[in-house]
Amino acid sequence: MKKYLRTGIAIACILAPAWATACSFSGLEHEVQFAPASTHLESRELIALTNWFVVQRDPNRATGGVYRASIFASAIKDDVDSSRKAQRRLAEVADLLKTLGTGASFEVQTHVEVFESRSIRHPERLDVLNATVQPACAKTGSCCKWTEGPAPQYK
Repeated sequence: MKKYLRTGIAIACILAPAWATACSFSGLEHEVQFAPASTHLESRELIALTNWFVVQRDPNRATGGVYRASIFASAIKDDVDSSRKAQRRLAEVADLLKTLGTGASFEVQTHVEVFESRSIRHPERLDVLNATVQPACAKTGSCCKWTEGPAPQYK
């Protein structure tokens, strides 16, 4: 039975047109690590974040570039120092992405997720921010159009 199943899958893959494959985009998220007491990016993190964003904003990618970035930080509820640190870190990353962003329609959104102090099992996670980008094709509704079939060729 396994032999027939594998053979059937192989035949289906051969006969399926190339445009029938699934559509997915990788690399739309990036973790940014801060030193525990710092609100400024270290050079290696600055370079990594810059390189990631430059690749994502490339209009020649299947995503068509980037139209929005969102940055997420964490803080402890009712802890002024934790909240202040999260806001400064968000500003640091947001300013960099705004500087690197090309195009007048590019926007950066920041978010702070607040945790109860007793629910923080790994406080070192407060030093990690998550940056995500929304591809330009999501704004135009043109993502994965090729999965519906090959585009017509106009002459």
